[in-house]
Amino acid sequence: MSALRKKTNRRPTKERRETDNLVGDMTIDDSANALRIPTKFKKSVRNVSNEVKQEVTKQEEELVWGDTDEENLLKDTKGRRNRRRSKCQNNNDEDEGIDYPSDIWFIISEYIQPEAVGKFARICKSSYYVTTTGKFWFHLYKSYYKFVPSLPERLQPQCQRLYGLRACVIRALHYNYFRTSEGEGDDMSYLRQEEPHSLVKRKCILMWHKEGKVRWYFYFKLKEVSKIRNSLLKQNKQCDVKKTEFLETLEDVAVNPEDGCKVLRVSCLKYSMLPPVIGLVLQTVSINLMPGFREYRLQLGFGTSDVPSTLTNQIILRNVIGYSILNWWDPAYPHQDVGYTIELPQNDSWEI
Repeated sequence: MSALRKKTNRRPTKERRETDNLVGDMTIDDSANALRIPTKFKKSVRNVSNEVKQEVTKQEEELVWGDTDEENLLKDTKGRRNRRRSKCQNNNDEDEGIDYPSDIWFIISEYIQPEAVGKFARICKSSYYVTTTGKFWFHLYKSYYKFVPSLPERLQPQCQRLYGLRACVIRALHYNYFRTSEGEGDDMSYLRQEEPHSLVKRKCILMWHKEGKVRWYFYFKLKEVSKIRNSLLKQNKQCDVKKTEFLETLEDVAVNPEDGCKVLRVSCLKYSMLPPVIGLVLQTVSINLMPGFREYRLQLGFGTSDVPSTLTNQIILRNVIGYSILNWWDPAYPHQDVGYTIELPQNDSWEI
């Protein structure tokens, strides 16, 4: 009986076989009474872990692919929106704004003040075109003209014509409108005074001097080199001018022979003999105090080019008590119609 019981005990029962065949079950004896730590799990355990891993990876892949699909959809929609926006922007750039007729801009220009002409001209091409017409400058002159005793004859109403009208109107406004708006007794005018160093790299096209009551005045007319080149090109093109083109030049509103020119006026207590520098380029400028700290010493270096190393002539003015840089619209600028007289001493000799 004992032997039979032992045999029956050795045989695996149905329940035991079912428990052994259960997927993923491990006995306590497999882990607690093991002689060494097993490096490999049972086949059943490995199958379960593989199945679990496969299911988890499938779920993760579904989630990931679902997210990527949503992201792709979002990217696609954003890309389409950006394309639509870029197309709309291109269409707006091509058809931006409304092109108003020139008559409307002419009506608006009648309410533009002289100091706002530059801003008005930069609005669009149509507004800029208005500022190039004689109608605009005639209306501006009539609206802001005031009688001034010192106004030259060329700037008076009876002498106004299309040729060079723009420059004449600007000069006339500086005689009456801008002087009254800024005030004649302006104590801050010296802060707006330019320095002689700003005239470097300009070519001297004229120089003269004249005697005053107490002092001597020396004038140097300096012009931008680029303006000189452009004027020479225009002169060469106008050599074979036809009759129609000649009439067009007579109606040119923007003609200004003094464009790009500035005059350096230096006042001295004593006369100084100076070498001629007409046709030379101003290269260097230096101002120093003389002994006594009351007068200045102005030194101007001229050469054939704008390179300082090619200095050829130097002008030294002593006992300088003041200087000023005059633009072509300044009332003190020596225009031909102003009637400046140049007085030279009798015994005057030039040192070269």
